[in-house]
Amino acid sequence: MQARLAGGFPQLAKVEIDYCWGGLVDMTQDRFPRAGYHDGVWYAMGYSGHGAQLSTHLGMIIAEAMLGREDRNPMKGVDWPAVPGHFGKPWFLPLVGLYYKALDRIQ
Repeated sequence: MQARLAGGFPQLAKVEIDYCWGGLVDMTQDRFPRAGYHDGVWYAMGYSGHGAQLSTHLGMIIAEAMLGREDRNPMKGVDWPAVPGHFGKPWFLPLVGLYYKALDRIQ
């Protein structure tokens, strides 16, 4: 990561990196998160790569609803269609990764 950072921003070549985050990304077909209550479980998920920002906000809204306060959930009742071609393990993600790597190289 440091080499790629220095390649794009040479002035940062000697800046040390203390932490690097990585993890799974949960995607929805329309790229909107989903949150609510179903079968006794509160949930907030499907941030489609925007969880650092949205999870805090949506988490607070869901926590308030769990406490019996006004339910301000903007995603309440939104349909949740399946991603076309996705059945079980996301076999297509390596192909998506290659596509975006190719875009990074040509841009």
